[in-house]
Amino acid sequence: MHLANAQTPVDLGTIWNEQEAGWQGAWTRVGRSNTFQAVWTKDNRVVRASLQMTVSGNVVSITRDDTSGPGVGKAGCEYTGTVKGNMIAGDYNCAWSKAAGKWKATISR
Repeated sequence: MHLANAQTPVDLGTIWNEQEAGWQGAWTRVGRSNTFQAVWTKDNRVVRASLQMTVSGNVVSITRDDTSGPGVGKAGCEYTGTVKGNMIAGDYNCAWSKAAGKWKATISR
C-alpha cells in the first residue's frame, strides 16, 4: 500500500468536472492561482461563479461567489472536499439554500 507523502501539495489541475444536485459544473483555473471560474448547467439554466480555494493536506475548502444566476448579491456557498488521486468529493452549503448537499469532481491536470 502506497501512502501519499503528507508534504506533497494537492495538484489543483486546470479543469474540474463537477456534479451537484443534478447540475453539471465546469470549473476552470485562472492561471496557476487558487481562483477558478465556474459554470454550471442544468436543463436550460446556467449559473456562473468565482471560486476561491484553500488547501490543507488533502482537504480543499472552497468559497463560492455567484456572478450570474439567482445567487448573485446573496451570501455565497462553502464547499469542503477530500482529494483522492484526481477525484474529490465532499459537502457544500449555500447560505440561500435550505439544506446542505453533496458534490464530487474529477480534476483534469
